[in-house]
Amino acid sequence: METEEKYSIKVILKTMELLKCFSPQQSEWTVNELSNKLNMNRTTVYRILTTLATGGFVQSNPKSGGFRLGSTLIGLSLALFNSMDIRTLAGPVLQGLTQKTGESVHLTIWYKDKVMLIDQWESPSDIKVSVPLGKKFSAHCTATGKIFLSELPDKEFDRYLSEHELKTFTPNTIIDKEALREEVLKVRHKQLAFDFEEYALDIVACAAPIFSYDQKINAAIAVLGPSRRMRTKIEEIAALTKEASELISKSLGYIACEVVN
Repeated sequence: METEEKYSIKVILKTMELLKCFSPQQSEWTVNELSNKLNMNRTTVYRILTTLATGGFVQSNPKSGGFRLGSTLIGLSLALFNSMDIRTLAGPVLQGLTQKTGESVHLTIWYKDKVMLIDQWESPSDIKVSVPLGKKFSAHCTATGKIFLSELPDKEFDRYLSEHELKTFTPNTIIDKEALREEVLKVRHKQLAFDFEEYALDIVACAAPIFSYDQKINAAIAVLGPSRRMRTKIEEIAALTKEASELISKSLGYIACEVVN
């Protein structure tokens, strides 16, 4: 009995390692490829795959001889995703980000061409940024707004520019459409955005995207505070913000694609 239990656990562990091989970068594997990748006996790989196929967890491709994930996992993935509350998942990470930076942290979503604040963690300092939950902000002058704009396809971005006035909030606000386009392209490349007193004087912010399993931006986080504090540690804050966003993205099932230069 003990031997059977140990054997069953080993098989489950092997099965989990096998399933982890499937990704957006390689969605289909042959038995030989998996055997070489996992340094696992070919017969064992084949038996695991055929067993998974009977339950719809994988499906075979008769033309290529390979296997890909099956429809059963789609249902399980949707059930998992629907049970996820971004605020609950992000909370511990963003609380930690507040403690590391000493500044306020915002969690935002994209709503009707604006940025909406859905949660925040306030700085322990007496002088800090505090905003009512549910408040909406223009996108062109906020760090999180630029994150969301960076994901828009070109036609959607053109629509945004045609339908929305780039209102001036401070002397630093970007109001030129081509200048904003260039700024958004930089954000798309770096996956980081900044607001150097563009929405409000004396407030500087750094933002990063939170990606979901479907490779799309689900939300955006920002660290923000008084300019005199933020500017002295902006590089450190940028690194911490990006690290936090990647941790949350991973918890949502996001797998980063390799960028080939």
